[in-house]
Amino acid sequence: MRITKLKIYGFGQFNDTVLDLADDFQVIYGENEAGKSTLVAFITSLLFGFATGKHRYEMYQPKRGSQYGGEVSFTHAGTHYWLKRVAGTHGGEVTFRNIDTNAGLGKADLEALLQPMNRELFQQIFCFGERQLQAVFNLNRFDLVQRIQRVGAIGSESWIGLTKTLTSEAGELYKPRGRVQPLVRLLHEYDSINEKVASVKGQFQQYQSLQSEAQKTRLELNQIQRELNQLNQQINQYQRLLPIYERYQALNSDPKQAANEAVISADDWREVTQLSIAIKQAQSELSALQQRIKQQTADQEVTADQQFYRDHRERIDKLATQLAPMTELQQQQTRRQAQMNSGQQELAELSKQYGSSLPQAAVLNDSESQSLQVLFDQQQHLIIEREARAKQRQEHQATFQALTDKANSDAPSGIDLKWLIGGVAVIIIALFGLSGILRTVGGVVGLFVAGYGIFKQTIFGGNQSDTDSQLALLSSQLDQDRNQLTKLDQQLVEIESQITQFGTAHQLTGFDTADWLAIQPDLRTYQTLQKQVAAQQDQLTQDTRTLRTYLVQWQFAGDVIGLGGSDDYQLQLIGQFLSERRDESQRLSWAGETLKANAERQSMLQKQLRDQQSQLQQRLSQYQVATVEAFESRYQAEQTLTKQSEQRNALNAQLTSADRQLLRKTASKDDLVASEKVAQVKLNQFKQQQGTLLEQASRQNYQLERLATSDRYQKLLQQRADLQSEIISLTDEWLTKQLLIKWIDQTLMTASQGRQPQIIATAETFFKTLTGERYDQIIFTDQTVQVERTDGLKFDVGELSSGTAEQLYVALRFAFTKVMADAVAMPIIIDDAFVNFDRDRTKRALSMLQKLASSSQVLYFTANRDNLSLVASDQVYHLEAGKSE
Repeated sequence: MRITKLKIYGFGQFNDTVLDLADDFQVIYGENEAGKSTLVAFITSLLFGFATGKHRYEMYQPKRGSQYGGEVSFTHAGTHYWLKRVAGTHGGEVTFRNIDTNAGLGKADLEALLQPMNRELFQQIFCFGERQLQAVFNLNRFDLVQRIQRVGAIGSESWIGLTKTLTSEAGELYKPRGRVQPLVRLLHEYDSINEKVASVKGQFQQYQSLQSEAQKTRLELNQIQRELNQLNQQINQYQRLLPIYERYQALNSDPKQAANEAVISADDWREVTQLSIAIKQAQSELSALQQRIKQQTADQEVTADQQFYRDHRERIDKLATQLAPMTELQQQQTRRQAQMNSGQQELAELSKQYGSSLPQAAVLNDSESQSLQVLFDQQQHLIIEREARAKQRQEHQATFQALTDKANSDAPSGIDLKWLIGGVAVIIIALFGLSGILRTVGGVVGLFVAGYGIFKQTIFGGNQSDTDSQLALLSSQLDQDRNQLTKLDQQLVEIESQITQFGTAHQLTGFDTADWLAIQPDLRTYQTLQKQVAAQQDQLTQDTRTLRTYLVQWQFAGDVIGLGGSDDYQLQLIGQFLSERRDESQRLSWAGETLKANAERQSMLQKQLRDQQSQLQQRLSQYQVATVEAFESRYQAEQTLTKQSEQRNALNAQLTSADRQLLRKTASKDDLVASEKVAQVKLNQFKQQQGTLLEQASRQNYQLERLATSDRYQKLLQQRADLQSEIISLTDEWLTKQLLIKWIDQTLMTASQGRQPQIIATAETFFKTLTGERYDQIIFTDQTVQVERTDGLKFDVGELSSGTAEQLYVALRFAFTKVMADAVAMPIIIDDAFVNFDRDRTKRALSMLQKLASSSQVLYFTANRDNLSLVASDQVYHLEAGKSE
């Protein structure tokens, strides 16, 4: 598989990002946090599915709200494919297509194409990063040798880790020179208890002798118990068989044998019964059918009206086609008559409202209405203006009269007595009521007031001339008001004359002038109603003529139908006649069809009845009986014998062979009762013996318990047994872990050796490149791994420097990846695996990757800018720029 293009919709920090990866070897450069690891996770997720919510940190949900997912274009086995995966259940929603054939594929096709690869295998085989290499760098020499020996086994790292865990757990259980381990401690404790058991064993000779006697008593009790059980079984058998003895003997005696005649089978009995029932049903149905046919034949008679219809059918059917239009026409006539009556009523109401002048009055058109409205508006305007002018004249006249009266009252008369008397009063009050400065001030004020009264006319004598001027102006205005009123009156007379002429010309003088415009809608309504009533009257006359013509055509059937009365009534009679004829025709047709069907049914039933009677007679003759009753009686007798046989078989099935043998050899029920009594006597005797032995066993057990509680022997034995159980359990656990360690180690060795020839051949080329051609051969042995230098010297892995041993591991690791890639074509992804290499090592490692790219696509992710100078510029993809440089 070779990835040619990646398009990320939304994944982690990437949004709407496109990467073209056309080269087989591609260095993808990006600074820290540029998203290299995210891109590796994106490729893995597209191929094998998105992580679920249980591993939410591995889901890489988009940070900017874009659609979760993306697409990849790749080639596989020479075919171009396009894969799209977006958010969805079960690892995401997949859209998969073969670009060459434009064929749509599904998720199952993708899984089949990737088989046998899954996410875990892909990450273990084809993904290699800084963490894996750093873990190798931190290994000691022994672990590094072990890791190198097992590099050909898929998942060997996890198995080696499990081996370490098992070794540690086994060491916690037991070590040969240990002291605190559980198994070591229990073994010491077991030795101590054995010494104690040996020291107290001689004290229990009496206990052992008593145990032997107790054992003998238990054996005797067991024998008696067996005898009791056997007797109880015999007694139970006798008690169980006594109630059924007589019934068993009766059922097992020889039954009466039937005569030498055929036994009626259940199928034949069912057939005869069914035939008998069917014959009775057919006979009943035939009887009912004959009654119906008789009634239907009578119903076939035709009435006189129906016969008249048949005789004149063509003429009546032709007229019947016109009945619906005539009926509709009559209904329209009724509605039209109602409308005309309503219109006449409205005309009468309008005539009553407006009198006899309404028919002669003319309807004004829009122009005439506007002209009349203008005259009314002018008249109204003049009236309002005259009223305003008249009111103004009244106000002027009132003002003129007021000024005239004032002028007369204000004529010159000398001294103003009010002011003079007031001044004198002030002086008198000041002289007699005040003192000091207040008297002087009061006297001065009184003199001023009295002086104003004496000289007022002299001071204001000029106001008389102003009043005269105002009176002259008002007199002139009064003359103007009178002239204007006269002019307005003349204009009103002219307007009223024009209005009168307009009313005479349009015959409106019979109405109040103010109503001329208001009655126009009613005038229009009146004239419209007159026209409608006239048109409706004409249509009614024409409709009546058409209906009468149609009804005249029915006069040939007048006596049969009973025509007479109104047109509406006659149409109803005609419709009723036609409906009855259709109903009777349909009834006669149905009756004929039913009669025919019933006649056919009668013939079929008669034939069926004859066949059934023949079949019944054959069955009766087969068993030599004459009637169904005799057949039934014989069948029931045979069933009774069969039932007795079934009861005998059922009873025998409930009994064992021993029960049946006992019942057969017992002559009578009394013999069975006697045998039960003998067994009961033996049972009582054995129960007495059992009681005696039980009492003896109880005494022996008491003595044993007393001896057991008086010493530690049994306790020591129990403690030793408990220790043995614990030691065996821990020993099993320790041996299990040791065997599992050896099995894992041998399995990994076997798995590695299966691929070693191919891996070693490829690894030698890579190792030679990584070491600058100082080593050219790798040799695997059962105990270690050796490398041979170009000068012929050989070194165990443990003798190599850490750097060279690490290079050996890297060469073997990538050789294993190449061997697997040859079998399963997948891109190889390396995430900054050489971050701890110096420049020369990195250059040689990149050279090795370019050789590896000849057979598999290699994507190398790095954050080290110095690595960019070690490869061609067209093989570099700058992640942050989104384009090649």
